[in-house]
Amino acid sequence: MDTTGTRSASRGFRRRLGQHFLADGAVVDRVVKAIAPSRGERFLEVGPGRGAITWPLLAAGARILAVEIDPLLVRRLRQIPEASADFTVVSGDILKVDLPDLLDRLMPPGRGVRAVGNLPYSVASPAILRLLSLGDRFADLTLMVQKEVADRILSPPGSRDYGVLTLLCACRASCVHLLDLSPGCFLPPPEVHSTLLRFTPRPSLFPSEQGYTTFAAVVKAAFSSRRKRIRNSLSGGAALPVARTEAWLHAAGLDPAARAEEIPLEGFLELARNVPERS
Repeated sequence: MDTTGTRSASRGFRRRLGQHFLADGAVVDRVVKAIAPSRGERFLEVGPGRGAITWPLLAAGARILAVEIDPLLVRRLRQIPEASADFTVVSGDILKVDLPDLLDRLMPPGRGVRAVGNLPYSVASPAILRLLSLGDRFADLTLMVQKEVADRILSPPGSRDYGVLTLLCACRASCVHLLDLSPGCFLPPPEVHSTLLRFTPRPSLFPSEQGYTTFAAVVKAAFSSRRKRIRNSLSGGAALPVARTEAWLHAAGLDPAARAEEIPLEGFLELARNVPERS
């Protein structure tokens, strides 16, 4: 059989999907050690690729539900002899698949699923936010992302990288840095460094999903003009007169002359709790 077309299609998929496969055995060992799997644990793996992390997790006695967007890799993963009854791979986009349904059908019921994944750089932020929106399903999430994305997530108030992504993650989970990885750890090597992060979901800070939606809208409005004082950026982003915005900030115990990047998570939570009614 002539497989040239298949190989070309595979290369095309990888370029189009931004795939970079973890290929350094010593680094794979470090990543697995950082994940610290135990026998009987259940994992959702996002983007298993060629299975560099999948097979060590299975060898540790884990049960894995994997979501892979590349149909050629899905076929390959299903054909590898090491695959077992503890491994299920689903073809789909992590931003679009019905994750609650998959977890309900293919994972034993209850909290405690752990998530792992080497996220494509182009979708890392929305993928993280989608997974964190299901935080009550997960014990933790160990995710590899572009270092610049990790820096934004981990940034403290007052730093250059502190912003919308920082706060949308922080309101859902705590996050710690585990490892930094150089481009040479991957095939093909990306043009950027990568970071392995662990998220631990926190109890919900919102009475309903609408509460989170309001919080997210407030945060995005506050950072709509980053260089301005928060009274001006929030006024413009929320389409409110400056005087009403100042009263709103005072009600939340915040200085209207501060900049958005100086406001901690609790300050934005107070803003979201005190959103003024539209006149």
